[in-house]
Amino acid sequence: MSRAVRRLALAAAAAAGVVAYVRVVQPWFRRWGASDAEVADRWPADDLLAPGTRCHTRAITIDAPPAAVWPWLGQLGQDRAGFYSYTLLENLVGAGMHNADELRPEWVHREVGETVWLADPDRWGERGRQQLALVEPEAAFVMVSPPDYERIRAGEHAGGYWGFRLEPRPDGTTRLLTRTRGGAVGTPVFDLIHFVMEQAMMRGIKARAER
Repeated sequence: MSRAVRRLALAAAAAAGVVAYVRVVQPWFRRWGASDAEVADRWPADDLLAPGTRCHTRAITIDAPPAAVWPWLGQLGQDRAGFYSYTLLENLVGAGMHNADELRPEWVHREVGETVWLADPDRWGERGRQQLALVEPEAAFVMVSPPDYERIRAGEHAGGYWGFRLEPRPDGTTRLLTRTRGGAVGTPVFDLIHFVMEQAMMRGIKARAER
């Protein structure tokens, strides 16, 4: 096989990979586990952003009522119970993460405006934190960046948010939904990394709540 033919074959393979990512992989992980209705459903937090921002919505069923799931959401944070995801990967970037397997009552209560640390504050400073823009016990938990929190307080639109919702089901189970909107959503590297870490977190919450 000549060099020109090999280059052509590699270019064709790369193009096929891009097409597969755009048409198959990306649509799958953007709505991992979520139904059409869940993807289309409007969240109250959507009003915090300008229309048209890119969005990922994911979902998982937990065999426990919202009251049993909520505490695991409430204690999210680097300085609390961690994010129940891949600790090794988180700490490769200096997150200083320690994921807990128990509930701590003093960690569960949350209020609007409170900081949720995503990474070690000593290393990451302001870049390592979010603030709670919406808290509804046993229902909703939404975080935004500190600059976006100030924009919201000023009556302006935020640039993005990361949120969680708990939807009770008649059979006693709960649908845990996550939605990431705006910000870096739509950037291939961010999208893949966020999906890998978020699906692990959702599975981690599920395992803990069901246990």
